[in-house]
Amino acid sequence: MDEHFLRFGQLVPLDQEVMTLPIDAPARDALALMQQEGFDQLPVTRDSVVVGVFSYRSFAQGIGVVRAQDDPLGYPVSEFLEDLRFVRRTSEVAEAISALNDSGAVLVGDEDNLLAVVTSTDLSTFLWNLSEQFIALRDIELAVRHLVRSACPDDGQLQRYLAAVSATGTPAASLDELTYGELVSLINHRERFGRVFARTFGLSREIAFSTLDPVREVRNKVFHFRGEVTAADMDAVVTARLWLRRKVRMVG
Repeated sequence: MDEHFLRFGQLVPLDQEVMTLPIDAPARDALALMQQEGFDQLPVTRDSVVVGVFSYRSFAQGIGVVRAQDDPLGYPVSEFLEDLRFVRRTSEVAEAISALNDSGAVLVGDEDNLLAVVTSTDLSTFLWNLSEQFIALRDIELAVRHLVRSACPDDGQLQRYLAAVSATGTPAASLDELTYGELVSLINHRERFGRVFARTFGLSREIAFSTLDPVREVRNKVFHFRGEVTAADMDAVVTARLWLRRKVRMVG
């Protein structure tokens, strides 16, 4: 069951190839490689065993004590090493958050079996990819509520509409209590749309419904973990979000 919990192994980019430096590599070459590959640090090994990490930070800290007449770029990387924490692939992310915050990276594996390097950027990217769907769906639902309120500012009228679409038989006390499906049903009623909601959702009920309704199934997948969210699903979410953003801007 461990695969259902967030572990460090899940943060490793699928295309990551672990690159290392030998202890006698010149700092000049290491810096050039880091710039070329977009790395902030590289593990340094001797006979495949990690002895430390060469980074921009460790190099900057080390050159301060190099003699003025010497060229620090010609020194081997072994003169400018720092230690990063090792974590197991199965370690929980929370266990090493402080190390990521302090050092910007952790090493996955151990000294003689380096599996990956995970950086703060990897964690941020993973968490954004994980939360992007939730944020987009939140934006959609809040925008729909805003447009409904703008179209129907009369509280008495709105309460009558809420009673008409309640799936439980008990009228919702407020718009916030409606499910997303109930919101779409509220808007999609032929008479209500033409008389009320066309003011904020546009003149075509068919366009509004075909834009908003596909989000309902995606929302069920995301919030109730019911199946994989496909590229087509996310296209539908992005389309609805952009469409609603334009409508909100028109209404103010």
